Formats: sequence, structure tokens, C-alpha cells
Amino acid sequence: MKRQLLTYKAASIVFFSIMLLFSGSLMAQFPDSLALFVVADANAPNAAESLIISELESMQFTVEMIGQNDVSDGSADGTSLVLISATVSSGTVGGNMPNLIDLPIPIIIWEPFLYDALGFEAADGGEFNTTMIEIVDADHPLAAGLPADYITITNAADPGKGVSYGMPEGDVDVIAVNVDDETQVVLFGYEKGAAMAVGTAPARRVGTFLLNDVADENMTEDGWMLFDASVKWAMNYLDSDTTTAVRKDAKILPADCVLQNNYPNPFNPATHIGFSIPAQTHVRLSVWNSLGEEIATLVDETKPAGDYTVRFDASDLPSGLYFYRLDAGAQTRTQKMVLMK
Repeated sequence: MKRQLLTYKAASIVFFSIMLLFSGSLMAQFPDSLALFVVADANAPNAAESLIISELESMQFTVEMIGQNDVSDGSADGTSLVLISATVSSGTVGGNMPNLIDLPIPIIIWEPFLYDALGFEAADGGEFNTTMIEIVDADHPLAAGLPADYITITNAADPGKGVSYGMPEGDVDVIAVNVDDETQVVLFGYEKGAAMAVGTAPARRVGTFLLNDVADENMTEDGWMLFDASVKWAMNYLDSDTTTAVRKDAKILPADCVLQNNYPNPFNPATHIGFSIPAQTHVRLSVWNSLGEEIATLVDETKPAGDYTVRFDASDLPSGLYFYRLDAGAQTRTQKMVLMK
């Protein structure tokens, strides 16, 4: 029996090794991209801002953090993405970056009192306390594959965290709203060239719910998935087959299922696994160790066509080589990842 078990384990390793020949090489997601992160005080970021920096670095961004008093229109030169925290004074940043509305670089922002300066709406946005938001457009990549339902974004006790909201106008993609007031939009996006309340978006724009400290140790996996999706969508990563931004109803899906390289890799203790499916089908995403033993099932359900990202936490696992496998209908894809503690 012991010899049979060893033979099975050896065969499993060979099986996965052969499959990896077809899986492609490991690749960092944004290795040549510089993210400019505007905060109140670059010398003393809060806990949420520090975690956001770590998340960006896990995507292989180089992050340049700059304080509100030092930022200018020229600070964005050479950057691939701009993020603006809600800890900043909107008046200070608006005064130091008078051409923010025309910046031809993707922007992700959760300072609602700058929404008017970016042309999203005629008046300022606001904030309210909550632990949940409601996804209203589950088909958009910004929804991160989450269902059209109430989504818990923080495990903080009631009344939860203060979150940002706006009332964006024009050709806006509304992804999530206040569960008690659908006019208060907590996650939205503008495609490049989309009409806003003022002018058209010169690059992709995302307004999100993070406010001052939502993205702290209490933010849920779903909350982080929405943040990651915002970054990838703003960077046009989810529409990588096109050279220009496309509307979600014109999105080109791959002919076959695609299993992306996880990021970060190596990782400790969590990583993200992305995949795409061209049509509705039953999807099973599983994780295996180097002995050919299945150790986790991350997805096991029927999903519509689209792009998805799943967070895998390996806190309870030892360092080593692992494999993740996507079964989508009759198609199977496998990749490898390294847990390094």
C-alpha cells in the first residue's frame, strides 16, 4: 500500500509538471508601472494607506507616496496610475493640482469632496457609515465577479466605517450603492472618452468607497477584491486584448478559458488568482500541493461569462510549491505558485 501511495504521488507530480508546460511562464502583473499615491502626510500614512501600498506593491507596482502639500500637476508625470486618499484636504489638493480634471492618466479616488474637481458631478460627494454596500451591476469588471447583492466590506462593529459616496453624472458605470439610498453611489467608473458632468474623461476614472480607514485590517476579502478590480480595470488590464478602453457591453472575451498568473508570486500569506471564461459554465478552481493532494476548493459553481479574481489565503499552510487548477466546462488550465514564509 505504501509503495502504491508513493507511485500515485509521483504520477501526480509528473501530471502537474506536464500540464505546466502549457501554462506559460510566471509574470508580474504591473512590473513597469509607477503608482502615485496622494495622501495627507507621506511621512505618516494611516494603517489603511499602508495596507493599500502593500497591496499595490503585491501587484508589482512601484509606489510613490506624496503628501498633499507637495503634490502638483507635474507630480503625475511618468506615472501609470494616480490614487487619491480621503485623508487629504480637497481644497489643498484641488489648489495644488488645478488641472486634475484633464490628467490623461487613470485615477482612483475616494476623497468625495474632489469629485466635482474631477468633473464627476456638479456638487461635492459625501459620506455615511455602513458595513455593507449593494452591488447593482455584477456584469461589470469593477464588480470583481461578486453577485448583485449586499456585500460586506468591513468587519468593523456597527455602525461600521464611514464610506465615500457621490452622485456621478453623465455616461457613468454605476457598480455599487448605499443599501439604504440607491442615489448614493459608492463605486463607479468612467471609461476613457465617457461624458461626465463636466467634459469627458481623458482616461479611466474610478470613484470608490474607501474613505479614511475602510481598508484597514477589518476590510473583508470582498472589499479587497473590489479594490483590486478597480486597479486592474483602471489600468485596462481586464481588457488587455484591446489598445483602447471599451464599453462593458462591447467587451471582447477570450475564445477559451484563461487562467492568469497569480499575484504576488511568491506570496505570503495571501495571493490573488484571476481567470476568464467565454460563456456561462460550471467552474471549479482548486489548489493542490506538490504531492498531488487537493487542499482547497476556491470556486465550485456555475458562473456567467466574464473575468473573476479570487483571493487565496495560505496562512495555515507550510512554505512550498503549490498548483492551482481551473476546470471550466470541458477545459482545464493549471498554474503554479510558491508560498514563501
